[in-house]
Amino acid sequence: MIALYNLDKRLEEMLSYYLKEEGEKVAYFYSMKSILDQVINPMVVITTASFVSEVDSLSVPVVPITIHMTDVEQAVCQLVSNGHLVEEVIIIASEKEMKWLKMEQHIRMQLGVASNFSYQFVNLEDMKHQAAQLKVKEDRFLFVTPQWTKQVKLTPYIKNVCAVSPSMETILSAARQASFLSGYTREMTREKLQIQAVVNSAHDGVIAVDKEGYITLVNEHAKNLLSLPEEALHRKITDFIPHSDMMRVLQTGKKEIGDLATVLDKQIVINRFPVVIHDTVVGAVSNFKEITDIQKLEMKLRRKLHHSGLEARYCLTDIVGHSEAISEVREQAKLFGETGATVLITGESGTGKELFAQGIHLASGRSVGPFVAINCAALPESLLESELFGYEDGAFTGAKKGGKQGLFELAHGGTLFLDEIGEMPLRIQALLLRVLQEKCVRRIGGERIIPVDVRIIAATNKNLEEAIEHKQFRPDLYYRINLLTLELPPLRKRLEDIPLLVMSIVNQLNEQREKKIEGVDDQIYRVFMQYHWPGNVRELRNVVERMVLLAKGRSLTLKDVDFFRKKIGKDQTVSDHGQEKSLKQTERDLILATLNKYQYNKSLVAKSLGIDRSTLWRKMKEYHLSDG
Repeated sequence: MIALYNLDKRLEEMLSYYLKEEGEKVAYFYSMKSILDQVINPMVVITTASFVSEVDSLSVPVVPITIHMTDVEQAVCQLVSNGHLVEEVIIIASEKEMKWLKMEQHIRMQLGVASNFSYQFVNLEDMKHQAAQLKVKEDRFLFVTPQWTKQVKLTPYIKNVCAVSPSMETILSAARQASFLSGYTREMTREKLQIQAVVNSAHDGVIAVDKEGYITLVNEHAKNLLSLPEEALHRKITDFIPHSDMMRVLQTGKKEIGDLATVLDKQIVINRFPVVIHDTVVGAVSNFKEITDIQKLEMKLRRKLHHSGLEARYCLTDIVGHSEAISEVREQAKLFGETGATVLITGESGTGKELFAQGIHLASGRSVGPFVAINCAALPESLLESELFGYEDGAFTGAKKGGKQGLFELAHGGTLFLDEIGEMPLRIQALLLRVLQEKCVRRIGGERIIPVDVRIIAATNKNLEEAIEHKQFRPDLYYRINLLTLELPPLRKRLEDIPLLVMSIVNQLNEQREKKIEGVDDQIYRVFMQYHWPGNVRELRNVVERMVLLAKGRSLTLKDVDFFRKKIGKDQTVSDHGQEKSLKQTERDLILATLNKYQYNKSLVAKSLGIDRSTLWRKMKEYHLSDG
């Protein structure tokens, strides 16, 4: 369709005749509202130069009609031949028309084409300021202007005005150009509608603007989220979102990912991208989703992962501390993450071995795969075997109908974390070694060999070399899993991290409570640094959580740590002679004292010490502490 916008009857008739002869459909428009109602249709707009700025925002081809200097000269020569005295010619035109006419006059002079008259140019918008001065000299000047501006703009200011019409050649040239562009526009509109269909099918809200901030594309999700009207297209985005960050992207040319914002009382997460062509920002695109939708999807996925035990939550950057000891281990773990080799993590109970295992997994190429963890000390031998390797239907009494996948199968393509591997029975160690060597698993009671691609990360707080000497651990398995070793430092060797650890724990607890702790007295840190922390970070968390729960104010003070200061006094690790007890003896004494205090209630003892029941049981066995 060829849209004739705000043309006088003479131009409409001439253009319509030619275009209809070419088989083009012609429509007439006299307001932006009327043309916006039809903008979805493929169209080329023909209008005079003075109206080009109005239709620029439509994102359709525009063919401007204007007058040329030859048209002006012909009109003036005709007046002179009729006896009109002309001393100087003043051309009054819009800014865009004046620019074109000046450029044309300059080119004519460069080419040596002589002008019969002297010309001045006056911007149509400046007429109000210059009208009085020009009117005094009206008899000396000849005023010329395009025919479409005389009656509309000039009559109140200048009476003696010559209206110049574009030549037939100019009109036919515009018609030919519009007809040529019409086919291109139909193809462009078809592609645009295809793009709009794709964008509308997206689950995110999508909106695009041009370099001036006018909306060029918007899908239904965006309209619903932002409460945009149907006529939002081709309007400025700031008409609906006054402080839209899309304008900043247009200025900076930088993408913005994962921005959280409140728009019309809705919490949304937004990604913004500049549209850059030849190093120039020509627009911007934004996609966004309401946070509640993301939370629903996340919770659904989390429930599924949590139910299957396939979730890794902590990155290496989540590990708190800036001491040299923890920084070196964190950097080493990062390097381990870049490999696919088996890792053995050693360290005392409570030092964060599973935290590092998850971090290594998420830093590896397997981060998109599952992370499966099992505590080898928490299950009896028969149950541990079935959990690791799975079983077939009817493999044993009580077996689940249809059989069950083992953790090796569940971890395929990801990581299997074997915590407390030093407590694994020797028979299971032999089965594990076979899987590691052959990279395949056979379920209990089954005959099928199932290939598995699993990375093993093992952890222990036990000296495996001593266990080998006591024939409690297989040496061939040890050398198989001890390819890369990561030794975690105990808390007593990185006491300078205690302030950061305490604040991190407090912040985590604050998220779970209405009453927030806003500060921690520095004297508390000094008290904590006097203690040897046999339970490491787990014990520290236990102490801080008790302080937060019982705190009466919004800050933790020295009074809140009184219960712990008494504990330090009872469990002093330095004798009267200034000689330090061995760590093993201190740990044994602490466990024995706690057992006596809670009358051998292992749940209460483990909670007080900040350790697992399985760890407590192992320590009691190691130190030959009876059940009382």
